[in-house]
Amino acid sequence: MRVGLMPLALPRMTGARRRAAALFIAVFVATLYLLPMHIRLVQPTTLSPTALDRAVPFLDWTIWIYYSYAVFLLLPFVACRDDRRAVRLLYTLMANSILAALIFLVWPTSGLAQSPTSGGLTGLLWSMLLAVDRPSNLFPSLHIANTCTCAVALGHERRWRLVALVWPLSIAVSTLTTKQHLFVDLVGGMALAVFSAWLVRTGVRVPAL
Repeated sequence: MRVGLMPLALPRMTGARRRAAALFIAVFVATLYLLPMHIRLVQPTTLSPTALDRAVPFLDWTIWIYYSYAVFLLLPFVACRDDRRAVRLLYTLMANSILAALIFLVWPTSGLAQSPTSGGLTGLLWSMLLAVDRPSNLFPSLHIANTCTCAVALGHERRWRLVALVWPLSIAVSTLTTKQHLFVDLVGGMALAVFSAWLVRTGVRVPAL
């Protein structure tokens, strides 16, 4: 028996609809990530870095890899040839954002600080990030949850399999080397991606196209 959590009749994810879906999910993810920062129900819990976290060096130039997440988030909507997979991708990314936002509201976390020293474009990227993204909403890492979700979708495409392995790993490392996340946040993000994928598979019936 399928759980009626989401609509059963879904449109084909082709052409203009894919472009619209990519634009929608970009706005949806950003909104649900930033909103809890301005609606604090409780005081954030401070997470302490482990010895493993402290062993990771702060490399401010890896902010470029960290930012590349925005491109990777949209890539599967272009690369996936299976319309049903693209539909599930959209709903799974939505589930990631909704569940993460709920966690950020009831259990906000903080505790990391960055001190970038680079100038030029790298410094500008840091200035933009620090102006918008406060050192909170650490657990689970939505960055990692969405990256894992997109990697799985992209990995089904043979010509993109190497990209689906190397790029997500680079993004995951960058969340640590930019001190945006702790290892525990990454584990939480992966668990969130797995749960959202299960939720969508059991709650959404995508008809044959």
